[in-house]
Order: sequence, then C-alpha cells, then structure tokens
Amino acid sequence: QSDLVSELLRIEDYQDRLAYIQDRVRKFAALDNNHRTQENQIKGCLTKVWLRSTYANGVCEFIADSESSMVRGLVVLIAQIYSNAKPEDVVAFDTTILSEVRLDRMITPTRQHGLMQLQKAIQEFARCCMESN
Repeated sequence: QSDLVSELLRIEDYQDRLAYIQDRVRKFAALDNNHRTQENQIKGCLTKVWLRSTYANGVCEFIADSESSMVRGLVVLIAQIYSNAKPEDVVAFDTTILSEVRLDRMITPTRQHGLMQLQKAIQEFARCCMESN
C-alpha cells in the first residue's frame, strides 16, 4: 500500500488522482455477470457494488466491481490492497489509503460509508476463513 500511496501523492490535483485510479483499474476485467448477484452485492452503497471473495492455498482473493466508473476505481483499489493475503493479515489490517492520499475529502459521506461496508465484508470473509481452518 505504501508504494501506491507514494505514487498517488506525486499527483497534486485531487481530480487527477481520482482519474489516475480510474485509469489504473481499467486493465482489470469487470466482474462476470454470474457473480453480480444479490449474495455478492455490498449493502449500504449508493451504486451497486459487488464483491467476489475466494480462499485458496491459504490466501484470500477479492474482486470488486461497481456499475459506476468512479466507484469501481475505488472498490477495485481496496480489493487489491487486501488480495493475496492470509486471512489473519486481512483481519488485522485497516486500509487508510483514501485518507492518506486525501481522496476522502472528495467522497461524500454516503460513499465513504459504502466503502467502509466493502472493507467490513472483506474482513468478515477473512474471519470466516480463519474460523474454518
């Protein structure tokens, strides 16, 4: 996360930072329609956000998507931060990337709440993985 924070802080304008994040996630494929289900939908978001969570070989993998391009950039970024980590590391880590790069000032409280719900869902999945081991 620290490398990404440094990279984003080199971009002075907040709008340009957000645009950079959106451009950065364009290389990631959208979540397949068969995973855009009620079960995978994150509650508490203004726009639809989905999270696909998997656990294999001792690590969690998260793929997030949204119907809004701005929100998609943020949710993919958060999912990436938590992906390829052991469940106990996911549970123990609270990302503060949006505040570190000062994008939290540009995001409405309702959207911030939705992003917190995403982080909560990610950590809850990791907790369940820990309990099943």
